[in-house]
Amino acid sequence: MATITKQQAVDRLAQAIEKSNADDIVETYKEVFPAVPVADVKAKAPPALLQEIMAHVGAGLYVEEILDLWRVVFPWSRRVWFDEEEGLLHLEEESEWVSQAE
Repeated sequence: MATITKQQAVDRLAQAIEKSNADDIVETYKEVFPAVPVADVKAKAPPALLQEIMAHVGAGLYVEEILDLWRVVFPWSRRVWFDEEEGLLHLEEESEWVSQAE
Protein backbone atom coordinates (compact mmCIF):
# COMPACT_ATOMS: atom_id res chain seq x y z
CA MET A 1 0.00 0.00 0.00
CA ALA A 2 1.23 3.42 -0.93
CA THR A 3 0.50 6.52 1.11
CA ILE A 4 0.32 10.00 -0.33
CA THR A 5 -0.66 13.44 0.89
CA LYS A 6 -3.83 15.18 -0.21
CA GLN A 7 -1.80 17.51 -2.40
CA GLN A 8 0.04 14.62 -4.04
CA ALA A 9 -3.33 13.00 -4.77
CA VAL A 10 -4.65 16.22 -6.31
CA ASP A 11 -1.50 16.53 -8.41
CA ARG A 12 -1.84 12.94 -9.67
CA LEU A 13 -5.49 13.51 -10.48
CA ALA A 14 -4.73 16.73 -12.36
CA GLN A 15 -1.98 15.10 -14.42
CA ALA A 16 -4.18 12.14 -15.34
CA ILE A 17 -7.19 14.31 -16.17
CA GLU A 18 -5.12 16.50 -18.48
CA LYS A 19 -4.12 13.38 -20.45
CA SER A 20 -7.68 12.00 -20.65
CA ASN A 21 -9.50 11.31 -23.89
CA ALA A 22 -12.77 13.08 -24.73
CA ASP A 23 -15.04 10.34 -23.33
CA ASP A 24 -13.15 10.24 -20.04
CA ILE A 25 -13.29 14.03 -19.78
CA VAL A 26 -17.09 13.89 -20.07
CA GLU A 27 -17.31 11.19 -17.35
CA THR A 28 -14.97 13.15 -15.10
CA TYR A 29 -17.00 16.32 -15.64
CA LYS A 30 -20.18 14.50 -14.63
CA GLU A 31 -18.47 13.33 -11.44
CA VAL A 32 -17.12 16.79 -10.57
CA PHE A 33 -20.34 18.63 -11.46
CA PRO A 34 -23.19 16.14 -10.86
CA ALA A 35 -25.88 18.84 -10.77
CA VAL A 36 -25.25 19.92 -14.37
CA PRO A 37 -27.80 18.30 -16.71
CA VAL A 38 -26.33 15.71 -19.08
CA ALA A 39 -27.65 17.63 -22.11
CA ASP A 40 -25.69 20.70 -21.00
CA VAL A 41 -22.54 18.61 -20.56
CA LYS A 42 -22.87 17.06 -24.02
CA ALA A 43 -23.41 20.51 -25.55
CA LYS A 44 -19.91 21.60 -24.49
CA ALA A 45 -16.71 20.66 -26.28
CA PRO A 46 -14.26 18.47 -24.30
CA PRO A 47 -11.62 21.26 -24.12
CA ALA A 48 -14.16 23.54 -22.42
CA LEU A 49 -15.14 20.77 -20.01
CA LEU A 50 -11.49 20.08 -19.27
CA GLN A 51 -10.87 23.74 -18.53
CA GLU A 52 -13.73 23.81 -16.00
CA ILE A 53 -12.56 20.58 -14.36
CA MET A 54 -8.99 21.83 -14.05
CA ALA A 55 -10.17 25.13 -12.55
CA HIS A 56 -12.19 23.23 -9.96
CA VAL A 57 -9.32 20.86 -9.14
CA GLY A 58 -6.88 23.77 -8.99
CA ALA A 59 -9.09 25.55 -6.48
CA GLY A 60 -8.68 22.61 -4.10
CA LEU A 61 -10.63 19.49 -3.36
CA TYR A 62 -12.15 18.07 -0.21
CA VAL A 63 -11.04 14.58 0.77
CA GLU A 64 -14.43 13.18 -0.24
CA GLU A 65 -14.06 14.72 -3.70
CA ILE A 66 -10.57 13.28 -4.06
CA LEU A 67 -11.78 9.80 -3.16
CA ASP A 68 -14.78 9.94 -5.50
CA LEU A 69 -12.77 11.42 -8.35
CA TRP A 70 -9.94 8.93 -7.81
CA ARG A 71 -12.30 6.05 -8.55
CA VAL A 72 -13.37 7.68 -11.82
CA VAL A 73 -9.91 8.71 -13.04
CA PHE A 74 -8.17 5.54 -11.85
CA PRO A 75 -10.89 2.86 -12.10
CA TRP A 76 -8.40 0.05 -11.50
CA SER A 77 -7.41 1.62 -8.17
CA ARG A 78 -10.62 1.22 -6.21
CA ARG A 79 -8.99 0.58 -2.83
CA VAL A 80 -8.24 4.07 -1.65
CA TRP A 81 -9.09 5.66 1.70
CA PHE A 82 -8.12 8.60 3.85
CA ASP A 83 -6.61 8.24 7.32
CA GLU A 84 -7.59 11.34 9.28
CA GLU A 85 -5.06 10.72 12.05
CA GLU A 86 -2.15 10.55 9.61
CA GLY A 87 -3.64 13.00 7.14
CA LEU A 88 -2.69 10.62 4.30
CA LEU A 89 -4.46 8.77 1.54
CA HIS A 90 -3.77 5.07 1.36
CA LEU A 91 -4.03 3.44 -2.01
CA GLU A 92 -3.35 0.16 -3.63
CA GLU A 93 -1.06 0.68 -6.59
CA GLU A 94 -1.72 -1.10 -9.89
CA SER A 95 1.34 -3.31 -9.44
CA GLU A 96 -0.04 -4.51 -6.10
CA TRP A 97 -3.41 -5.64 -7.41
CA VAL A 98 -1.88 -7.19 -10.53
CA SER A 99 0.50 -9.30 -8.43
CA GLN A 100 -2.35 -10.33 -6.10
CA ALA A 101 -4.44 -11.52 -9.06
CA GLU A 102 -1.69 -13.80 -10.34
